[in-house]
Amino acid sequence: MDWRRRGIEAALGLVGLLGTVGCGSAKPLVVEAEAPLQVEARGASAVRGEIGGMNEDAVSATFAQLQGPIFACIADGATRVKELGGHFAISLRVDEEGKARWAYLSASTLGDQDTERCVLEIARAAEWPRPLGGEGLATRSFDVDAGVAPVVWEADKVRPVVKHLAKNAASCKKGKDGRFVATAYVRPDGRVKSAGVVPPSAAEQEVADCVAAQLEKLRVKSPGRRAAKLTFEM
Repeated sequence: MDWRRRGIEAALGLVGLLGTVGCGSAKPLVVEAEAPLQVEARGASAVRGEIGGMNEDAVSATFAQLQGPIFACIADGATRVKELGGHFAISLRVDEEGKARWAYLSASTLGDQDTERCVLEIARAAEWPRPLGGEGLATRSFDVDAGVAPVVWEADKVRPVVKHLAKNAASCKKGKDGRFVATAYVRPDGRVKSAGVVPPSAAEQEVADCVAAQLEKLRVKSPGRRAAKLTFEM
């Protein structure tokens, strides 16, 4: 995936996107000229090293360079899921050559597997500052405002979904334990529009993808006239 080209194309296409998202009751994604999407990076990069250390300013500068492509991922996801929004954090381990040894979303309530995968591909392909004295870890969190606010389901609405999903996802987990956090959007007809699952570590990413795919096959009680969003722990 050429994320540099995708970022440029997304920037050129934002005017058309705004015309679509801003119609009717939809809240426009653009909030200010310098930030095409209301995606806010929360604080400075948290940088720590298990073996070596990383320059925090250099890591922050790299994340700043990736904002355009990341915005493109969010914009593309919003064309499919107009309620797309939430919090996510990118965590990665950088080797001594400045390459991402692994990267995963250590937190996410975006609820769209394709968007989350797009963001991760960008982080994995980036050139990172070389750690000093070994390998290093870095993380950065973001918040995204939805163009259209979904109905938020409470815990009593979630329990039947969790029970059903646990049965369907047993083959995905294959006995592996750990805290998986799922987020999904449910259409008015009760079908799951999209879903994303956060794994307990990068090693369980395939399991998380499998669980998200199972979740997208579910059909539950209708949330009413508007799509609903639910987040729950497995």
